[in-house]
Amino acid sequence: MRNNELEQARHIGPIGPIGPIIFKAVIFDMDGVLIDSEPVHYESTRRLFEDEFGIPFPESANTEFLGSTDRFMFETLKARHQLQPPLEEIISRRKALYMDLLERDGLPWRDGIRDLIADLSNSGCRLGVATSGLTRIVEPTLKAGNIRHLFEVVVTGDDIHTPKPAPDIYLEAARRLAVDPARCIAIEDTDVGVRAAKTAGMKVIAFPNSTTRGMDFGPAEVVAGSAEDIRMVLLSGT
Repeated sequence: MRNNELEQARHIGPIGPIGPIIFKAVIFDMDGVLIDSEPVHYESTRRLFEDEFGIPFPESANTEFLGSTDRFMFETLKARHQLQPPLEEIISRRKALYMDLLERDGLPWRDGIRDLIADLSNSGCRLGVATSGLTRIVEPTLKAGNIRHLFEVVVTGDDIHTPKPAPDIYLEAARRLAVDPARCIAIEDTDVGVRAAKTAGMKVIAFPNSTTRGMDFGPAEVVAGSAEDIRMVLLSGT
């Protein structure tokens, strides 16, 4: 983020000790925010469709589902392509491909994000995760990064019925934290996620990655280019 953009973000007012609203909790999306996993998700899905089902799956087909749950994605694709395997089998097969890729290449943590989370926790900020990912992937991922213990609550796609851009997952995270959504800041990497958090009544820092940086993040209070940008907004007054 350029210096003049960050200065403007500080003075438009709504975030943290540098503005009129004092936040109590920060809620992170996981895929794309904590780890740059969108390319891994896409590659595992492409392999499933092209190698196992013989159906082309270009990146443009994947964009439709960024920020959504696996269940919603594969329910839609199963109906669209009249796939024969049961839904749970399709999800499990994609999960296996995804985990194979992670085991081969390692977890692609975004630069500085784990240090930022530790510093927020040390500053007394309450932390949560609100991700469309599956619990059986989310929990091991957070533990592998040695940050699971820093989050009071972790809400996943298994915990809600209506995926982003519906606000349900953020409302549930705020409920579990017992914090007013208006006193929560969400960190999101997709336009769908930003809309979900805004509809829940939260302030939003958009943190795009290489896959999502072309999206419209107009509703967000801040668009951050790095974890250090987020640190300057949230911790510069502490």
